[in-house]
Amino acid sequence: MDASGEVPKHMCHYVPHSGPQEQAQSSESHVSRDSEYWAAEALATDMDQSVSYCPDVMNEPIEDWLQENRPSILSRSDGIGWIDVFAPSQMTTEETPDPDVTALEEAWESYQKSREPINQFTITQLAKTFQATAGKWLFYVGTGDKVDSVWAKVAKAVVSGDLCYYAKISPFDPSGSGSHVCCMYNDDFTNEDEVMALDKRIRASGIYTTLLYKPDVYTYLGIYRNNKWEVRPTIYLSVFDVVTRQSKVTL
Repeated sequence: MDASGEVPKHMCHYVPHSGPQEQAQSSESHVSRDSEYWAAEALATDMDQSVSYCPDVMNEPIEDWLQENRPSILSRSDGIGWIDVFAPSQMTTEETPDPDVTALEEAWESYQKSREPINQFTITQLAKTFQATAGKWLFYVGTGDKVDSVWAKVAKAVVSGDLCYYAKISPFDPSGSGSHVCCMYNDDFTNEDEVMALDKRIRASGIYTTLLYKPDVYTYLGIYRNNKWEVRPTIYLSVFDVVTRQSKVTL
């Protein structure tokens, strides 16, 4: 970890971009807010500090770190945007190239001016062209002991190499809805087998709540809930069946 408190990217892999809009949108009182509002919120959170655990550069046991950095006690009001963990580098695949965000945004601006249809297909094509294919399964959980317990399951599974290369959870937000959002990442949202395999690993780690899957490209392009194109930014819904002990995933 460097002097700024940030984990060097070359030591702990690529950190996908996203903001806090998922958590805020879990509150019914916020449903009417538009896409521009969520874009501004995402930018604000990205400017805040992350509290990170990287097993490649830290000697502290993950159990001790989790106790010291519980999401129920770390607060957004203290300038903390995310709490995140990385898998050990020897347990991850070859690093995916960074997305060309500048070129993606420029292409997006041009596409909007072309008056061509804007839908899930066109957004996916842009993501492929500019290597912006990362995505995440996410879920919401109430604050207090519950969030600390659930996050510990996720974090330990990541650090042991049994879940994904990167996961994060939002801290307590005194001005928010009283819930946290947890995100677990994979490299390519266009690879359905890869997305579904991550869902299975999440369930195997003991997370049985409802999951949503959101590609990062929607965040890069500022496409959130209630956008003017009426494009849904989440592409899968996973509900765990307690009888079959498997997920039922729908589009």
